[in-house]
Amino acid sequence: MELAKVCYVWCLLSFLLFQCLLEGTGQQTSFELPVQLIGFPFIIMAVRLTNFVKKLSYALSPATYRSRSRRELLLTDPAEPFDVVEVEKYIVGEFGAKACVFERVCAHYATRARTQPRPQLDWPDVFSQYKRSPDQAKEYYLLSVFLGDIVGSPTLCHQLGKRMNCDTQQFGI
Repeated sequence: MELAKVCYVWCLLSFLLFQCLLEGTGQQTSFELPVQLIGFPFIIMAVRLTNFVKKLSYALSPATYRSRSRRELLLTDPAEPFDVVEVEKYIVGEFGAKACVFERVCAHYATRARTQPRPQLDWPDVFSQYKRSPDQAKEYYLLSVFLGDIVGSPTLCHQLGKRMNCDTQQFGI
């Protein structure tokens, strides 16, 4: 609405300006228009139009509606930003010395997080696997699912699987 008003005023001023310039074709002009009267409205209109185009392109981009962490996953370089030793220390600190990661489960959800722009966990599958897992392995299964889904790094999952694998503890999922 405001853009229409600006365009209307711009057209009106341009018409008046050209009308005055065409009438004053003699040696002495009766009316001189300052340059700022033309330049400033043009600059203001150009800035507003540019801002509108930027906001429109942002709104139409599908990446806008992804969570920030998902957008950052797509923009990061192939080098892993995670230090496996630090992640392992944190997991051991939170879950204890017997903590482990199901490499296959973690890598599966990490791959899904990388490939799908707005992944939704398959909750029935997650809960059915959770119910089938032994009582000692339930929290490690969920750890593996969420680690893969949130971090989205299959490489980190493989490295953690080598260092603290749940299959060696015979939980078998």
